[in-house]
Amino acid sequence: MKSIIFALVLCAVLVSQGVCSPSVEKFNGKSQINWTDLIYTATGEGVMPSPVDEPNRAKAYLKAKGYARMQAIANLLQAIEGTTISFEATGKDYMEDAVIRQRIEGYVKNVEVVDERKEKFEGDTMVVVTVRAPMYGQYSPGSVLLDQALTQPAAAAEVNVTLDPDIKPSKVEIDQPVTVCPSTEGKPYTSVIFDATGYKLDRCMSPKIRRGDGSEVWGTVKVDHDFVLERGICSYATSMTDAKNNARAGENPMVVRAIGRAGGRFNSDPVISDADSAALLAENAKSGFLDKLNVIIIKDGRL
Repeated sequence: MKSIIFALVLCAVLVSQGVCSPSVEKFNGKSQINWTDLIYTATGEGVMPSPVDEPNRAKAYLKAKGYARMQAIANLLQAIEGTTISFEATGKDYMEDAVIRQRIEGYVKNVEVVDERKEKFEGDTMVVVTVRAPMYGQYSPGSVLLDQALTQPAAAAEVNVTLDPDIKPSKVEIDQPVTVCPSTEGKPYTSVIFDATGYKLDRCMSPKIRRGDGSEVWGTVKVDHDFVLERGICSYATSMTDAKNNARAGENPMVVRAIGRAGGRFNSDPVISDADSAALLAENAKSGFLDKLNVIIIKDGRL
């Protein structure tokens, strides 16, 4: 029986990490993803017809607003298409499917207009409209894509173990010693923190933890759909302090150092040694922290 893959669940749900400003990814200056608040936003512009072409200025404004809204929706689709879903797929790959794209376009036609204003440009008057859509929720773009990803298999990934992006990847040393200690009697691990600093790990909605040969250690999960949408599969942090202060960490987090990163077009999966992989699964058997999604990944840069 195939495992359910939640390939579209955002791992950037920030819980008690003390982030001062939202993490925003922009596309062509017209659309963006707010990874902190899980919101897509986009702007569009429409030029008002001249008084000669449309004497009724109220109608001229409504026409320009309609043009701007249509352009904003088109730009919003660009943000959705730019969403990283997994190490080998983007929203664009999914939206090449006519049925999926039709469902998403049907949703974004009803997006919320959050701002509209007039601007002057070389004598013309433009109406600028900003729209937004939640990433998740009933009939949202993320949920539509999530529904399509539930049965996608987890494939082995190409592994890059170099810390320096200018150095060619080297062969993974799969027999590295265990870097974590077994939990003590009566004090099981409450979570796991994967330290992937130095590898410039890409942000991803569905990261997998992998061995040196690219095979999956963890990441394909069977959990309640609504629960995952609410919490995400894991959290990201940019420092060990933030990771340990994360609500998922608990009182006794297990810390595992990555030995590389894996992926295809996106290098979003931490790679750990075979020894650490075995230790991780053995500790999880004691307390089930992986099953509870108590997973935190430390990455470089902003969240």
